[in-house]
Amino acid sequence: LYQLNDSFLQNIQQQWYAGAQTSVEKSQWEAAAQQWFLGSQINQLSGYESFEYVDTILGCTHFIDSLLIKYGKSLQVLHGDYKYYSLMGLPLTHLGNLKPNQPLVVSLPNWQYTDIRPDWMAVLDECTEKNIDIYIDMAWMPVCRDIQLDLSHPRIQAFAMSLSKYSMEWNRVGLRWSRRRAMDSVAVFNHYQGAVNQGVYSCGYYIIQQLPRDYAWETYGLRHYDVCQQYNLTPSKAIHVAYQDRVPVGIANLLVNTPVSI
Repeated sequence: LYQLNDSFLQNIQQQWYAGAQTSVEKSQWEAAAQQWFLGSQINQLSGYESFEYVDTILGCTHFIDSLLIKYGKSLQVLHGDYKYYSLMGLPLTHLGNLKPNQPLVVSLPNWQYTDIRPDWMAVLDECTEKNIDIYIDMAWMPVCRDIQLDLSHPRIQAFAMSLSKYSMEWNRVGLRWSRRRAMDSVAVFNHYQGAVNQGVYSCGYYIIQQLPRDYAWETYGLRHYDVCQQYNLTPSKAIHVAYQDRVPVGIANLLVNTPVSI
């Protein structure tokens, strides 16, 4: 499922390297990034006001890895979730079989559904019953539309987003929001190492100044539906994904490179 990557996105990278860039303070980056990530006009996130502790991360895998370092194999993952979790050796668990008092990491939007998991309310109910903390990987949120998610549920402890799904793998900087301050590798990275990686978040600041938050759907939304019509696919809520017989398939290259004639 290749990410959207066009000449506009490529030019941001080229101009960063070609120009004389300036450093920004971490607080300046984080204030601007919060507005950018949470400022979508085509998604509805609510309840994030309680997550007052904000940290810079190097992609959502940094967020995931910090959980792995802290919790190890006790970190739980549901069937049908992001393959990265199982590649790191985490066993997959069916809903209804979650272990009490052990944290859960979950990706929303989910890659298979390009939306909130259809069993999300049941996940919340089981985690409430079993005292399970929830950590949400929102890597796909920046390139999705019509996502509605209430983060106010007390079992949700943190969530994270990054720039990676805009083909910014060359600078995957992002943010983690936490309900309360906890000691982990992300906290150490942010609070005990001074201006480490200032170039990374200075670049992130530059990117979000150039890149409209909802660029993907504002630019390629109509084309997404045209491609789906031409190739007999079902549209999804992620710009780079469609469905063929309920199986997600990548259409990013078709959006950018292939003429569509309906």
